[in-house]
Amino acid sequence: MQQLVLTNRDVKTVYFCAKKARFELENRRNFVQDDGVEVFSTDAFGCVLVVIPDEIVSRSPHVVRIKKTGKKLSDYHYLEAAFIGYVIESSGYDVGAVIFESEYYSTAVNWRPYVTRMLSLLSYFCTETEYKISKTHLCRLCPFVEQCFHEAKNLESIDFLHGLRGKTAEKLRKLGIESIKDLLNHREKLMEHFGPEKTRKLVAHAKSVLENKPVLFSAPPELEDGIFLDIESYTPADFDYLFGVLVNGTYVPFVARDPAGEQRAFIEVLDFLNKTPGPVYHFHQYEVQRFRKLAKRYGIAIPKDFFKRFIDVYKLYADHVALPVPSYSLKVIARYFGFQWRNNINGRTVIDEYAHYLSTNDEGTLSAILVYNEDDVRATELLVAKLKEMSLSEELESF
Repeated sequence: MQQLVLTNRDVKTVYFCAKKARFELENRRNFVQDDGVEVFSTDAFGCVLVVIPDEIVSRSPHVVRIKKTGKKLSDYHYLEAAFIGYVIESSGYDVGAVIFESEYYSTAVNWRPYVTRMLSLLSYFCTETEYKISKTHLCRLCPFVEQCFHEAKNLESIDFLHGLRGKTAEKLRKLGIESIKDLLNHREKLMEHFGPEKTRKLVAHAKSVLENKPVLFSAPPELEDGIFLDIESYTPADFDYLFGVLVNGTYVPFVARDPAGEQRAFIEVLDFLNKTPGPVYHFHQYEVQRFRKLAKRYGIAIPKDFFKRFIDVYKLYADHVALPVPSYSLKVIARYFGFQWRNNINGRTVIDEYAHYLSTNDEGTLSAILVYNEDDVRATELLVAKLKEMSLSEELESF
């Protein structure tokens, strides 16, 4: 069996979900060293450990810099720093400092106290082949989430029930409720500890998974025909380059080809929405947040009642219907109802695609992004249509 090659960039995934890390490493092509970048490697627990520094600041002793994007260090950063320091020293070099740097901080991490814990994590990851299924924030964009969900379903595990996390899951286990069937068989106990509203929701999600069908646990509001909106942003430069709108079946993109065009595109989409009646459907609160931020950036006064038209389709589903799906992301729900995206771009890779467009002006790349954005708004339209159908044909879950 070929050895797994584990880099410092993989430590975060191993920390949060060993199963996802294993899937990724086994499906990743052979490790290829970046041109011109010096790497360090060693073997441990049957895995090859590789450090890829963004910069070697100095040698004798080695000081390496690792670029980050967050606002502060988290627990897993210290384990990654321990990984880096350990591998470099195991390669025969003295380590002076491991520096983590983002636009918010530059810190020489005290990594040595975390080596033992890091090695324990790696020992578990490299020597085990079966890992506990766990639902984390990584699931939303994980290409392997369906496999984990079906495995959890076969085990009748409650881990992938939507909205069931943290204290609620812990409380259920203290009550002796470990499986999906337990939720259905202990409704009185659930009522006593969680009340009728949450009990109805928990039971609906359990029933949805066991019976593999949608289950309404709260009556949705009446939904009118309207506009569907999705924004694409280039986060490294904090600007919004595409406002995709779908109305009466027609897709209308408002595009900023570079940061200088953002204000024009934003004003154009505002004007379009002001002239077009009906609710504005979007998925999650991102569109509202960006509209507020752009209005402030360009000194544009937006009436207070403007956002009353905006309806979050994610919240509609989270508040009213249980689905037998691993997450309530747009792609997962829409695919459950049969929708298919026309290309492989997703919320993570679209940033790289636009970066490629900025550097090359390749119209084919921009066209692919437009296709992805159009599919997003059409998927949102489908979800609204499906919720309308369910509200007419499905009975509410009862006790």
